[in-house]
Amino acid sequence: MTPLAKVEDVQYLVKLVRAVKCPTRYERTDLLLDFRILDGIHEGVVLPAYYQVTWFDERTFRAGPKSNYFRDYQACIGSVAGKSCFTTEDFEDRKCIATVTQVIKDADGEPLAPLNQYSRVRRLRERVDED
Repeated sequence: MTPLAKVEDVQYLVKLVRAVKCPTRYERTDLLLDFRILDGIHEGVVLPAYYQVTWFDERTFRAGPKSNYFRDYQACIGSVAGKSCFTTEDFEDRKCIATVTQVIKDADGEPLAPLNQYSRVRRLRERVDED
């Protein structure tokens, strides 16, 4: 089993490497986006981002205007109105600045063992255009 990636809580330049519909957990099916860090000492490390969305099929879904996905989409891609239809391909071929956070406690607030701690993308802040 590959160890979970753990990096410092800062901002990184990232690019999407995979977008999938996660298996259903607790009657909810999340969107998982995996982002690869593109620079610095952690270049090449892949970090997950999880979003709660409403699925239409395997590739399209809806996210409300107060959702994290909707806000990250607007920060990196552009403005949209109301509840919109999105796809798993939205972030393909885009570089973004991501804020990363370490997960060191479980859902009950209990500390995780160091082996179970990991980093994830907390928020996408802005798109970085090619020069």
